Amino acid sequence: MKSTTDKEKSGFDKLKKGANIYGAPLAIIICGDHNAAWIRSYDSKTIVDIDASIVTDHMMLQATELGLGTVWICNFDPKVIKQEFNLPDNIEPINILAVGYAAGNASSPDRHNTARKSLKDIVSYENY
Repeated sequence: MKSTTDKEKSGFDKLKKGANIYGAPLAIIICGDHNAAWIRSYDSKTIVDIDASIVTDHMMLQATELGLGTVWICNFDPKVIKQEFNLPDNIEPINILAVGYAAGNASSPDRHNTARKSLKDIVSYENY
């Protein structure tokens, strides 16, 4: 039987084949179940991505409350993650959340005053 440390190393080794977790000591793969997701009747849109994103956001908020840092990772190879973790066809890896203690101080929220696009560039009112 593998020890917890061996299981953790094995899990990280599998995860690193399909994703960069930036040296975090913990990574959570957030998955959606296409068999359980609500589907909008008007256009058959499944909200599995939305549900998984809400869960990811809430985990980030809780981690922050606990004094932890997080990185939301969407740039990963889902085929590799599915294969390495033996996920069934209906389960889709949607996000990976890397969790740990930040290496430095958080950037100032004031950076958004210059780093963000202006509202006139991204918002349309009544017509596109």
